[in-house]
Amino acid sequence: MPEILHNLPIGGSRQQVYAALTEEAGLSGWWTRFVVAEAVVGHVNEFGFGGAFKFEMRVDVLEQDGRVQWTCLGGHPEWEGTVITFELADHPGAGEATILQFAHRNWQRSDGVLASCSYDWAQYLRSLKLLIEKGQGNPS
Repeated sequence: MPEILHNLPIGGSRQQVYAALTEEAGLSGWWTRFVVAEAVVGHVNEFGFGGAFKFEMRVDVLEQDGRVQWTCLGGHPEWEGTVITFELADHPGAGEATILQFAHRNWQRSDGVLASCSYDWAQYLRSLKLLIEKGQGNPS
């Protein structure tokens, strides 16, 4: 199955990055300003994008040591059933820095929105990096 993969170093602790991936204030600071979220396994978080889409993401995994996983339940038809994973690790030799390994898996096809979503995810992950390193991201 097609998948989107990105890795990036972030100049901040795993705890800072984890909070930005799990807390409503953090998520609205880098992805979209329209967030209803709770850091609770089984909770369905909602992410709105200007009235065009409202994605519903079930929280499947929350591991304090650095793993967050969601399953998309609704939003765009090509996203439904896809799985988004954020894995965090310490960046060796870089002081207080984190490596983020991002995956968006279980796409049913590669000829639809997959390529544009890969680009969008790269931009949003850059926004996450800016939020942690500079104090302000670029959410939608």
